[in-house]
Amino acid sequence: MIIRILHAWIWCGIPANPSYDINPTRISNILSLMVIFVLLLQVPISAYYWRYDGLYKLGLILSHCALLCFVPLLNRAQLQQLAKITLVLIFISYICWSSVIWQANVHVHYYLLLGIFVCPFIFSAQQVTMWLSILSHVLFFLLIDAFYILYINPQDLSEYHQTVRVSSTVFLALSCTLTSFHISRNMSRTQQKLSLANQRSESLLLNILPLPIAQRLKYAKGKIADQYEQASICFVDLESFSLLVKSLKAHELVDLLDDVFTQFDTLSTHHGLEKIKTIGDGYMAAAGVPKSNNAHALQCCAYALAVKEAFARLQIKYSLQTGLRIGIGSGEVVAGVIGRSKFCYDLWGEAVTLAARMESHGRSDHIQVTQSTYEMAKHKYCFEPRGEVSVKGLGQIQTYWLRGVKE
Repeated sequence: MIIRILHAWIWCGIPANPSYDINPTRISNILSLMVIFVLLLQVPISAYYWRYDGLYKLGLILSHCALLCFVPLLNRAQLQQLAKITLVLIFISYICWSSVIWQANVHVHYYLLLGIFVCPFIFSAQQVTMWLSILSHVLFFLLIDAFYILYINPQDLSEYHQTVRVSSTVFLALSCTLTSFHISRNMSRTQQKLSLANQRSESLLLNILPLPIAQRLKYAKGKIADQYEQASICFVDLESFSLLVKSLKAHELVDLLDDVFTQFDTLSTHHGLEKIKTIGDGYMAAAGVPKSNNAHALQCCAYALAVKEAFARLQIKYSLQTGLRIGIGSGEVVAGVIGRSKFCYDLWGEAVTLAARMESHGRSDHIQVTQSTYEMAKHKYCFEPRGEVSVKGLGQIQTYWLRGVKE
């Protein structure tokens, strides 16, 4: 029970799946909890010495503990800036009132120097607020120290020793401020580097996996495996690829494939398909995964026609004598992430097998689809029956040629 309360306190106002554990909101929650803990440790001492203004001290402790409870509540209300300012004001208030109540130089105001070092961590992105907070700590530290020297405990020191004492106090506060400034600069640089590294990691991950799958992989435990009742798969393959390999130089071949697949990627994004993988000269994309929709067959047909048109332009650009074979299949599929070090998002199922067979059993510059794809897209696209095709493991399959959009 206690652990749950502490966990809820620390994570107040922070998203359920944060990308990092250390952030200003979490630090402010932890600091408020730590201050309460330290203050409560003083309760037995204040109660034992109740005759020496212990009751005043006890009231001061309990009142400030109660006020500190507002810090996580403000963070939960998404008032993070106000929560941090509240934390700083409560801390300074406690130190000032303690100095007044005790009426003795017990050096409690030196805790304000600790606050100077904490400010860069809770005001990392708000430079103006951070410096106002730091200067407030310095100002009250110097005022309380002067209050002790001049009124509470005046010492019969020579002018020289008084000057040394005051200058040492000022230099101490200045040193803490400069150190805090150095910490702030280093933190800012480190956070920028971490942010850039995180963006690069996110970009690389999204180049491998779809966004919903990438999010699940980062935060969810266990294997990712999903079943989709309906989805459409599109396979695209370059004909006579082995001849291209022999006829082109290495950099020419890579440039060609990069241009082809880059255009395929752009078209898949435009038509709402998810790129699954490239296999040599083959390209696999899917509609209806990882987000299900009822227009997956229409999306695949539109994509296939766009790919065919784009490749026709590339044939002219590179003087290619090769063509494309495109196959589309629709039906139930299973999707999941496999592997540990070089993981990939892949699809399995009869629809995948059918789409691959539609491509391999197709003709150059033709788009071959299955019966299920035809039934879902015939109201919008023109098809020409090809007849039955013998598919290994599946027998005779009725197939169609996709010709274009209906007028």
